[in-house]
Amino acid sequence: METLLEIINIIGIISFAAAGAMVAIDKEADLFGVVTLSLVTCFGGGLIRDMIAGQSIGKVLPAVFTELQLEIVICILTALAVFFIAMATKEKYIKEETTVEKINNVLDALGIGVFSVMGTSAYIELGFFISIFMGLLTSVGGSITRDVILGIIPTVLRKRIYAIACLIGSSSYYLIVTYFMKGMPSANIVATIACISIIFIIRMCATIFLWNLPVAIKFTKDKTDN
Repeated sequence: METLLEIINIIGIISFAAAGAMVAIDKEADLFGVVTLSLVTCFGGGLIRDMIAGQSIGKVLPAVFTELQLEIVICILTALAVFFIAMATKEKYIKEETTVEKINNVLDALGIGVFSVMGTSAYIELGFFISIFMGLLTSVGGSITRDVILGIIPTVLRKRIYAIACLIGSSSYYLIVTYFMKGMPSANIVATIACISIIFIIRMCATIFLWNLPVAIKFTKDKTDN
């Protein structure tokens, strides 16, 4: 069971790293920029989370500096792979931009599911609201930071009920572990699969059916709104 959870964790790292690298490539970042923004996407949320609440559970340093060496290596290797694939297939990469965006969306949806689990589980002993908030912060904090660095409005603030999907998924994880399957050996794995699945399904449905929260006034329209 622990092995399965570790595999899910690695899949999430690869997914988020690739998604972050693709966004950086789309904004014409160089090699260092792609790797850096991929790292920010993966670990920015967890870093902010641990800096905010780490002292409450006795953590001196954020987990990214003490526990995630393998994950950092995986993230860097993934970012490098995406960068060099894009460079080697430059013309096709540009021509298939719509397909690349769809792949990025799928990877991002999978990544936020895994990272929602990470954040919620790390602080689950602090209660429902704190653990859910930490799940949300872990899953979207890195993407928000990346987008701010790139000078674009973060996706979480403008489309596809991004944050709501994370809140629903994190809530399901908490409820399964602390209520529905409390004390059961398989609770963590069931909750993990449920959280990731719920978030992924909501994000895919939001993409297919163009689900968005209402805006007061829509002044502009571009391809990212479709």
